[in-house]
Amino acid sequence: RPTIVLLQGAFQLPEVYHAFVKLIEAHGFPVTQAPYPSLNQADLDFISKDLNDDAASAEACIRTLVEEEGKTVVVVMHSYGGLVGAEAVSEALTLKHRKARGLPGGVAHFFFLAAFVMDKGQSVAKTVGPSPDHDIVDGRFIMRDPLAKMYNDVARVEAQYWAARVISQSAAVMDTQMEICAWKYVPSTYVVCTKDEAVRPAVQEMFAGLAGSAVMRVVGGHSAFLSKAEEVVGLVGEVASQSF
Repeated sequence: RPTIVLLQGAFQLPEVYHAFVKLIEAHGFPVTQAPYPSLNQADLDFISKDLNDDAASAEACIRTLVEEEGKTVVVVMHSYGGLVGAEAVSEALTLKHRKARGLPGGVAHFFFLAAFVMDKGQSVAKTVGPSPDHDIVDGRFIMRDPLAKMYNDVARVEAQYWAARVISQSAAVMDTQMEICAWKYVPSTYVVCTKDEAVRPAVQEMFAGLAGSAVMRVVGGHSAFLSKAEEVVGLVGEVASQSF
């Protein structure tokens, strides 16, 4: 079975995804979660880190699985993770490229969950612009109302728990321009979250169209990996099982 590489969204501790990871693993798929330097509060210089640093971390994780272990990989990307994944996978790491050369493993599929998709030369700052949902303070990118925007359909106690643990991110990620855009050569599925208050469904549909993704829909908010975990994991399993 393919290995899942999970690339998380912005502003969140990796721990918010741990129950989701365990559920995927319970369905028989090993999961690796790549860390983001732009979120590493323990690094006093983290505000200098940008999308390229996050992509390099993800690329190192994927390269190890593919080149050293010969694994077939499905990259599951939530929100900001869509940009990270698109910059992390060179064509040489794809399953198609490696199979043509008699090599084992490779990235077989992208799974976007309410994820950003942008074309070459675009950046969050250039394409989305200033947002009433965020503040930038001392190089830190901060979500104003995570309870309403990120966890709107999550059970109240759980939503409050995670909203209280939202962290700042390096604002430099907003200015990094896309270069690789691996969705141009990696087949993809896009799951639109129809109750999303952070990335509106119409915008998600636009992203899916840009990537040429097969589209699925979940009646859930931005953190559907929490509120609709079983359903989302079922879709991950369905896609991953067909990605050999």
